[in-house]
Amino acid sequence: MNKYKSTELTNIEPKFLGSKISVCILTYNHAHLIESTLKSILNQTINGYDIYISDDCSTDNTFDIIKELICNNDRIKLLKTPHNMGMAGNANFAIKNINKPYIALLHHDDICRTDLLEKWALALEKNEGAAFVFNPYGVYGSKTIFRWNIGEECMEGRWLLEKLLFPKWGCCVRGTAMIRRDAWLSVGGMREEFGMLADIDLWMRLSMKWQVAYVDEPVIAIRQERPDNYPVAYKENFWTWRRRQLLYEIHIANRLTYWDIDSFGGRLKWWKFRILLSFETFKWLSYAVIRKKPEMILTSKDSITKYDLMPLVILRWLLISIYRSKYNQ
Repeated sequence: MNKYKSTELTNIEPKFLGSKISVCILTYNHAHLIESTLKSILNQTINGYDIYISDDCSTDNTFDIIKELICNNDRIKLLKTPHNMGMAGNANFAIKNINKPYIALLHHDDICRTDLLEKWALALEKNEGAAFVFNPYGVYGSKTIFRWNIGEECMEGRWLLEKLLFPKWGCCVRGTAMIRRDAWLSVGGMREEFGMLADIDLWMRLSMKWQVAYVDEPVIAIRQERPDNYPVAYKENFWTWRRRQLLYEIHIANRLTYWDIDSFGGRLKWWKFRILLSFETFKWLSYAVIRKKPEMILTSKDSITKYDLMPLVILRWLLISIYRSKYNQ
């Protein structure tokens, strides 16, 4: 399945890595943070990389600030989407302009350690079977680090899929990573129908086909600041049934692709997953009842998938009917 070979790290000259890298920064309505993010990307330990900044039709002055910041800097190319496309659409739009083999996908609020690009590129150079590389994440201004017990600098993608991506509703890989361009093209980039969570789907599809590299250092610090003019759905820790449903659909699509549903073992795994899927929605419905959150009950139809088990379908219908009657909706 893997199309790349392994390389000894001692054969790699870090100073030449920059010529293989294009940094892709996705921006939208982050005028207050973009300058510090860009400075951290420009201040790297290697040279020769170029930078593409793709603005998704910001409604504040993000685009104008970027134009001023990059004035007379030929390394940086500023792009603008034809209309607001969301994170996934913006990523697909921007990467169409990139020809270098390594794509460092970054967001407008990340603070990058000075050796981020070097660490990422070295990992891909050493592990030629890896489609992408990711890392633990620090929280800016805090000692908090989101780290996972991986312990390997390169793992089989199927191991990552089966041990971390499939068993958890969260995702150990954030929306930032360095990706091989040919692997990105092979899977068709991000599937825009999965909206704000399309990156989770991307990591799953890449993991099915290739190995995955890991840098066990917090080389990125995330900032969880969102301005008032930022889409609510993209704000950290924002919970909606629609967000859950997107996550469900990502898991459904990738499990159906990965498992042989025609085999006994595949059918067993699929039915186990359907039980877990229905239980997850049941758990949130129970939470809404106990915490007395009628709006959460009344909007729970947004969580429907065609694979919900019948007991859940009946329960959700009953709760919605009861709460509609109670609150005259």
